[in-house]
Amino acid sequence: MDVWLRPALVVIDVQRAIDAPYWAASGPRNNPTAEAVIDKLIGFWREHKWPIVHVRHSSVSDQSSYHARSDGFAFKYAVTPSSHEVVVTKRANSAFVNTSLNAELKQLRCDRIVMCGVTTNHSVDVSVRHAAALGYKVRLVSDACAAFPLRLADGRIINGEDVHQIFTANLSGEYCEVVQSAQIIA
Repeated sequence: MDVWLRPALVVIDVQRAIDAPYWAASGPRNNPTAEAVIDKLIGFWREHKWPIVHVRHSSVSDQSSYHARSDGFAFKYAVTPSSHEVVVTKRANSAFVNTSLNAELKQLRCDRIVMCGVTTNHSVDVSVRHAAALGYKVRLVSDACAAFPLRLADGRIINGEDVHQIFTANLSGEYCEVVQSAQIIA
């Protein structure tokens, strides 16, 4: 991983909530294998004993599948944190707003982070931007993220793959380096 020695892996919002039917109201998400790729990344990080931070969303809306009293609040099985990994709970879209994430990364002495999770155009996008604004060097693992179709104001629908590609293209270069998992896991 060249100069990327001991980077933190930050896994965003990979909870059972993302399987709630309302997320796919406008069509299926892209990249149905994202969780399997994230599982491989986590295994790679654990093998190297590098720091992993799991970010969990706790929605303020009782109607959200991400609400703490919802069955969806639990992490997906494939990405369940181990007892020694950091878990940060957020209530806003950015993993850094009113959370301990920045302090946890500083304590771990990590200035380089590899990010992944769901959804590309929501919490992943804003968290990558926020991390860059805080001075972190960020790699976003594209095949370890997913997006759902997006309905425009005029009613047209952009499919999940196009949403994902547009958002990763917008982040690439200015906010992060967009990579594939094969570039990370050699």
